[in-house]
Amino acid sequence: MIWGLSWWPLKFFAALGLDGHSISLTAYSTVAFVSLPFIWRERTQCRQEWHCLLMIGIFFGTANVALTYALMAGSVVRVMLLFFLLPVWGILGGTIFLKERIGLRRIVAALLSLLGVVVILGAADALTTPLSLADLFALIAGMTYAAGGITNRKAQTLPMLSRTLISFVGCALIALFALIFSMPELPILSVIHWLWLCLFAGVWLLGATLLTTYGVTHVQASRASVFQVVELLVAVTSAVLIGGEALSAHEYFGAVLIVSAALLESRPSPQDV
Repeated sequence: MIWGLSWWPLKFFAALGLDGHSISLTAYSTVAFVSLPFIWRERTQCRQEWHCLLMIGIFFGTANVALTYALMAGSVVRVMLLFFLLPVWGILGGTIFLKERIGLRRIVAALLSLLGVVVILGAADALTTPLSLADLFALIAGMTYAAGGITNRKAQTLPMLSRTLISFVGCALIALFALIFSMPELPILSVIHWLWLCLFAGVWLLGATLLTTYGVTHVQASRASVFQVVELLVAVTSAVLIGGEALSAHEYFGAVLIVSAALLESRPSPQDV
């Protein structure tokens, strides 16, 4: 639920003149700085698969930066629905890199996701209408998030805390690398606004991450997948009720298709039961 509501403070900071790049350079980099000592403490356990840890950080870091920009610049509902095209990227990546078998259920989930996105983008106009920058970043976030998940499954010996916190280090690295191409203009903020930003980093982001880490290590993978869908439901519902966003009829239909695909994908496999 916390992740699903993360658009709310991000929109608040966007109204102050901050963008996704500046949020990554400040809030996410603050959490990265706090995370480094914990990752360093587990360096011996990470030595064997340090390359996987680096890839997890880069993939999840890219996903966080891209999704942050998309949520701050675009429609929350549209961005989250495009981001949750995860079944498609998960199936493709799992098949190519992990040699996973594709069952009928996963194929149906992928087709429902694709159909939902086509409906949301405007059905027949989806192939001719150019994507907005927020749409593009939402799709990139979904792809890289799925890639991070695949790398996470491939790694065998990495400790859970390092797997989780490395994403913030990846955010900071991606944000620093992006300085080569653009320099964000930081607005003049009051002390109270900088305090809100620090609280967002230290309480909201880090707190949600720790809750997620605890949760996924104490429930079955299939149940954790179902709970992940709550993020999408909370984001869409809150954006409509709190953010004042409106959905057209075809966007409602597309949302139902994507949520159905996510729930179908999250059903337990036989080995999870």
